[in-house]
Amino acid sequence: MTLIGAGTAPPAFADTDYTVADAAAELTTSIDPDESMVWMNTFPVDPGGAYIDLIRVAYGRVGGPSALNGQTVRILLYEDVNGGSPQDAVVKWSFTATIANANTNTLNVYRVPEIKITGNLVAAAFFQNTTTVAKGIAALDTTAPSFPGRSYVGFAEILDPADLASIPAAQWGTIEGFGSTGNFRIEAHGRAAIDDAAVGLSLDKSAPPAFVHLNWTGVQATFDVERASKPDYSDGQIIATGVPGLSFDDATLNDGRTWFYRVR
Repeated sequence: MTLIGAGTAPPAFADTDYTVADAAAELTTSIDPDESMVWMNTFPVDPGGAYIDLIRVAYGRVGGPSALNGQTVRILLYEDVNGGSPQDAVVKWSFTATIANANTNTLNVYRVPEIKITGNLVAAAFFQNTTTVAKGIAALDTTAPSFPGRSYVGFAEILDPADLASIPAAQWGTIEGFGSTGNFRIEAHGRAAIDDAAVGLSLDKSAPPAFVHLNWTGVQATFDVERASKPDYSDGQIIATGVPGLSFDDATLNDGRTWFYRVR
């Protein structure tokens, strides 16, 4: 097993926040049983925030009747180099999560491994309704101001979120095209650059087989640990959050592979 370490900066929440919703969700977009839905917001990339490190998503609406917590959802980051409809956008990162804080107007935060996006970024969520009742899942803020042409939704009985072009034309479009006004409560955050010098990371080569002991230096209160199988961290996963010390043990690996680590 080959282990490669890198250091990154703590998350900086002052670069670029991407949002088109400014208040609580008054409505939801629902999906019927045995169907799937993907909903998203599009944003022109700000050069000062091209490295996307967060996606935030709220589910349902305050007082909403749908039981959503515990359901599986997939968070996606797309790159849409030519703008307009994101139906030709390319998936750059995805992460499977469990819904929490539904119907509370709470934005759930999902860490993204600082992926550079050019043109337009698309922050999205995908849900497959395997229950027997409709689910009002996509939180829609309908209060002014709203931004037309920025929130899209697609649905189908079988839907591959990596192939938005396959969604039938009648089942894809802007939220305005389906008779509603407003924007989804999906946001993103981007940083101007990746600072690899802010945290120093080292690997303990004396660790036993199938076990990785990481050490680092830094001054922040807590750290997040990310692991990837590719050096560009395009498949990176945050494997530990809020680590209070300066070390972490990863004991979930098999020998014979190369792994890359970052701490931020």
